[in-house]
Amino acid sequence: MNQAILNIAGGKIKPLDLSKLTSYFLVNVDTMYYDTHNPATIEGNYKRWSCIGSESYNINEDIFQFMQRTIITFDLICIYRYLEHVSMEQVPYFIYLLSTVTKHGAKIDVIVPNYEVLARMILREIPLDGNFDSHNILLTTELLNEPSCPHASIWTEARAEYFFTLEKRFEIIETHERFKFDGRDIYLRFIAERI
Repeated sequence: MNQAILNIAGGKIKPLDLSKLTSYFLVNVDTMYYDTHNPATIEGNYKRWSCIGSESYNINEDIFQFMQRTIITFDLICIYRYLEHVSMEQVPYFIYLLSTVTKHGAKIDVIVPNYEVLARMILREIPLDGNFDSHNILLTTELLNEPSCPHASIWTEARAEYFFTLEKRFEIIETHERFKFDGRDIYLRFIAERI
């Protein structure tokens, strides 16, 4: 299978199922990259890509700005541990932008902290069973995060369904309520499909 993939704010994290693809055209967009490519050059390379072999590019740019301007339409978009940083006010526009850069049938693969799991952890803290420090670090990190990079939206399975199907551009086709990622099993992973 050959796919054009957008990896949003993944940093060093690559799409989880990348090794299953025969070839791919991978565009990683994050504001942390030092070694980057020009978006116009990447678009030219995409037009010439023959679906043979794999190509990977890094772009140091704000993802909103990239999606507003790119001419590339993607088969897969990976959003791992980023969507919770999009403010609730911007979530509908962000999802709209996802719809403008995806083909019919494209998949959106999302991993976010699952606030249902985190809420249950808070409610079960007493008695603490000697795990207060590890629970506190995990909960504080996932609920509050750092002021320089705050979590700005709350995600649960119901919220994912609501926001991604609101304008009938996507449907949720798969969910994993307690997905293990980055050494923690507190994540929600869901796949939305462009309709």
